[in-house]
Amino acid sequence: MKVKILAQAIAAIGLLGSGFAHAADDAGNQLERVTITGSNIKRINTQGSLPVEILKKDDIAKTGASTVVQLLDTLTSISSVTAGTNSNSFVPGAAHASMRGMDAKYTLVLLNGRRLATYAQLESGTDAFTDLNTLPLSVIESVEILRDGASAIYGSDAVAGVINFKTKRNYQGVDTYARYGQTSAGDGMEQAAGISAGMGNLEKDGYNLLVSFDAYHREPVFYSKHDAIKSRDFRRFGGDDNRYLSTWGGWRTSSKSQYYAMPYCNKPLVTKASGQTICPIDYDEQDAQVSPRTTRYGVLSVLTKKLDADSQLYMELGFNQSRTYLQGGNNFLNAITLQPGDAAYPTDPNLIAALKAQKPGFTPGKDNITIYRGLNEGWGRDRDATSNTYHSVFGYTTSFKDWDFDASVNFSGNDVTNKNQDYLTTLEDSLSTGNPSGPTYNPFIHGNPASSLTPFQALNTNTASSSLQALELKASKSELFNLPGGPAGFAAGIQWWRETLESKPDDNSQQGLVMNSAPQSYLNASHSIFAAYGEFNLPLAKNLEVQLALRGDHYNDFGNTINPKVAFSYRPIKEVMFRGSATSGFKAPSFTQLHLTRTAYDSVKDYDQCRQQGIPDNKCPANSTKIVSGGNPNLQPETNDSFSLGVVLQPVKDLFASVDFYRINQKNVINAVDLEDVITNPTKYPGAIVRKASAPGTLGDIDHVNTPYQNAGGLSTSGLDIDLRYDWSLGSYGKLKLENQHSRLLSFKDRKLASDPWLEELDYAVQPRWKNVFTAEYSYDKYSAGLTARSYASYKNLTQAISNTATLQGKSQRVPSYTAFDVDFTVSPLKKLKIGGGIKNVGNRIPSYFSNSSTPGTFSGSDTDLWGRTYYVNVNYKF
Repeated sequence: MKVKILAQAIAAIGLLGSGFAHAADDAGNQLERVTITGSNIKRINTQGSLPVEILKKDDIAKTGASTVVQLLDTLTSISSVTAGTNSNSFVPGAAHASMRGMDAKYTLVLLNGRRLATYAQLESGTDAFTDLNTLPLSVIESVEILRDGASAIYGSDAVAGVINFKTKRNYQGVDTYARYGQTSAGDGMEQAAGISAGMGNLEKDGYNLLVSFDAYHREPVFYSKHDAIKSRDFRRFGGDDNRYLSTWGGWRTSSKSQYYAMPYCNKPLVTKASGQTICPIDYDEQDAQVSPRTTRYGVLSVLTKKLDADSQLYMELGFNQSRTYLQGGNNFLNAITLQPGDAAYPTDPNLIAALKAQKPGFTPGKDNITIYRGLNEGWGRDRDATSNTYHSVFGYTTSFKDWDFDASVNFSGNDVTNKNQDYLTTLEDSLSTGNPSGPTYNPFIHGNPASSLTPFQALNTNTASSSLQALELKASKSELFNLPGGPAGFAAGIQWWRETLESKPDDNSQQGLVMNSAPQSYLNASHSIFAAYGEFNLPLAKNLEVQLALRGDHYNDFGNTINPKVAFSYRPIKEVMFRGSATSGFKAPSFTQLHLTRTAYDSVKDYDQCRQQGIPDNKCPANSTKIVSGGNPNLQPETNDSFSLGVVLQPVKDLFASVDFYRINQKNVINAVDLEDVITNPTKYPGAIVRKASAPGTLGDIDHVNTPYQNAGGLSTSGLDIDLRYDWSLGSYGKLKLENQHSRLLSFKDRKLASDPWLEELDYAVQPRWKNVFTAEYSYDKYSAGLTARSYASYKNLTQAISNTATLQGKSQRVPSYTAFDVDFTVSPLKKLKIGGGIKNVGNRIPSYFSNSSTPGTFSGSDTDLWGRTYYVNVNYKF
């Protein structure tokens, strides 16, 4: 039967729309069996019991995405993405995606159905993930997103879902592309180019070789050029004046008083709502970067050799290098106390007069002075991050008596080198003892000579590497035995893989000599996993199909786990299908959660100190505070169970609708102690807040906060995925395609400790209720044009359920929803030439501002919308 005829027949009985796919060979144009994400059984009818979203090459192009991360950010099934542009990140330059509102570590990323090595550095110092920036978008032929737990099929990290990227198969010819884009403000220029060449036809020539090369470069995006972020004075959005005290600097003589701005400010001083007086120099106006300069290139080759009619050898080799240069603002002196007689203590009569003019009660030579300021004379807190990723697969497939066999070995790895511009703790010491190599840095003035800082500068190099070695043997049969509904399918296999991670901080970091950073430990860890699995596809009746799967994993460091899965699809009538699944999962602690101490900085409002000083909660200022989390060798694995139930409707050929409900429950969730919970409820965590020395009866400044890892409590989330599509034929006038995708959370409950009550986090900043994407595409002859509306939900103007509601005084109760529009076009003036382009955020819409965040500058929705209107053009030519 011809492909077109059979596809139309299947569509008529309601099987198309959410996962139907087919492939044909060139010789006979016959349907071949393919494997869809979520199963190991090859089938012709690929629509089954699991909700799989499939994006083809053309679908990807019309999103206007230039990277994998930008593509995923347009999908409602992806709850959040991290693009790798944050200079304070543990993983600068790396990117990942999350599903179901859960962390990225619960989403499994595959390339052609196989694992990749995780990024050698971990998100937040704990969470392993696959760097999406190592996957050039141009070589991706399709993306399959399984919106369902798949631990029984793929392993314990497929809790929230699976994203499988697939490359071209049996391709002949040459495919080239070029892309250019930039923001309407003139920054963020990006250029990309690539070529893919395939030769040999498997059926005619007995082999196929695909080789591709891709290069991508983007210039920085600057805060100063974009209205949403050009100033840290967010009062224009109903927020606070968040211009940094440290940009110019501040001083005080008592922890009970606010900081005064350093003398000699050449602008009128500004008193913020908290009562703090600052010199209003705006860091965001100083050509600071919101997105860094990035360069990536990658090569990929796939060779398939046909041995006979039923057997093939295959090889896949890939290499990608990504380099990101992040300008991370100023290094800074964080609450350093000077005593009389210290080298940097003020003695100049003019300076003392200026200080007394600000605070008449200041007694020089008697009062201690605490200073806080950025080192804007020296080098910034910049990072040069280089990531090299390699991937190789060697395999053999054969068929024997209707059985399909596949054996493969997989070697992949990632090496990361971060060169960080730091200052050593000897700079802090020199403020007391003096600079033996030159003048002592004077924190009260600007324009210090370079020689006062350069002796303490250090270009520290931190390296890390990860590797994956894997072996898999599997067998499947599409027609094992007959049942009333048709032949039963079966798949079984064994897997073994070994993961390693080596993290080697610079010697200065290991010895604790880097200013504003705790000692970083060397780590060399590994573990191995052996797994066996089996899967049945059982058509129990003509309209009832059941999937049964069972997987057992043995971790050499955490023992055994067995995870079953059952799924079904039921079609009471040809226009309606019900589907559902239930499964369990297991997530072992990461190497760093077990063994490594990490240090980060976060914005913290010290409510207890503010109350002691008579400062109300809503005026309590946020300060950058050191957060120390320690490894815990007593951690236990997380366990979870998930459930889904949905309905697919196709009353007529061109109308499709689906609704899928899901619920995920987690136990023994591993997290660092929640920082906001510690600050809001300090008595609940004795010893967590460590303060600096102070006078009796007064609370000193916070030195650091301990947030160790623990099996904190639990998580329970549920929601709906809704998809509605209509293809409207306009006859000789073309075709109109309308689609609306909606992801809605119904509940997101957690508890910080096992002894805590459950808290509903839904409708707070951590979990807005919904995300919606509507697309309309008109096509006629060689032309097409599309409009996409991306909408993001409103939410309470609080971070989470435990947030201090007193901070809302005078502020809006809610952060409003917002919608951004994108347009795209495609034209094919020649058979082999396709030109496309578009505008993202065509209305130059500013995302809604989260005015009550303790982290200033937090907006809703997509980060790229902060860049304003963005233009792009693509050219694709096939030889």
